[in-house]
Amino acid sequence: MSARVTEDLQAGPEPGERREVPSEAPAAAAKKRPGITSGRLLEWVGRNVALSIFLALIILASLFVKNFAALDNAAVILKQSAIPAIAVIGMTMVLMTGGIDLSLGYVVGLASIVSGIMANTWLWPAPAVLTAVLGLGVAVGLCNGLITQFMRVPAFITTLGSGYVIYGLAQIISQGSIINRLPKSFLAIGRTPMLGLPSAVFLALGVAVAFHVLISRTIFGRQLKAFGFGARAAALSGVPCARINVSVYALCSTLAALSGLLFTIRVNAAQPNMGGGSFTFEVVTAAIVGGTSLFGGVGSVANSVLGVLSIKIIENCINLLGVSYHLYLAVQGAIILVAIVVGNLTNRRA
Repeated sequence: MSARVTEDLQAGPEPGERREVPSEAPAAAAKKRPGITSGRLLEWVGRNVALSIFLALIILASLFVKNFAALDNAAVILKQSAIPAIAVIGMTMVLMTGGIDLSLGYVVGLASIVSGIMANTWLWPAPAVLTAVLGLGVAVGLCNGLITQFMRVPAFITTLGSGYVIYGLAQIISQGSIINRLPKSFLAIGRTPMLGLPSAVFLALGVAVAFHVLISRTIFGRQLKAFGFGARAAALSGVPCARINVSVYALCSTLAALSGLLFTIRVNAAQPNMGGGSFTFEVVTAAIVGGTSLFGGVGSVANSVLGVLSIKIIENCINLLGVSYHLYLAVQGAIILVAIVVGNLTNRRA
């Protein structure tokens, strides 16, 4: 009898019958919901690393750094981020090819002194100065791209050498002097007030939107990513690798020249020492914080701009806390080292 009862208990319900759900089931399901939410949050953070870093820095700085959350301080960060945001777009494209442009900061200095001479000494109108400076950037970038692509010289060596050539030219042209008191019509390019911010901020925004569309919505962007993942495979697929490689260096130097012109307007002085290696270092760091790979194939304009904002928040916090500026340089170096180590480990596992 007891054996039969046991069999009946172990047997499933008869057809048409409904098994009663134990009362503990809803409670167990409720306990699992937070785990699912946490998993989704981690998944979102993994897909949006640059945005997550940016938001985390804002929250932490607002909580622990006095006066960080002030509206005036936010405007300062935007002003300081505008010019590096333009330069980082060009560096992002170069890094996506697996290369690097170490001449970027020196192009800034050359563009600065050339724009100052044209505007102040030669009295060129502002549109002519802007056009000439952008043309200078194109010429420098084409030289870098052609040497890298057709002479097979590594980008590191090519741009390092050209950077020092450019720096020397800037010093010779300026004779070591600084040009002050630039014309108001020239300064208006980046200083015209718009919604409480200088026009340079909105110019940077326009450049970012244009290049975001170029990289994420056009054939050029798809070809650029394919080239970065593997030049040989991309060439076999019909990608014009030579044209892509030369183009990104030309665009990078053009945006660097525009950055130099805006720097000159911002400080109202043309200086051959403007930019330099420290500016290049800052731009590379911002691109890495934005998720751009040093090994090519991965990059985003929006994320790189967020990277610029993130490192400028770090710099701003260091200033507000009264800490030495050298800590900011150390943080940049640590970010680059970590990115290289993680990239190498990832490539080995692949």
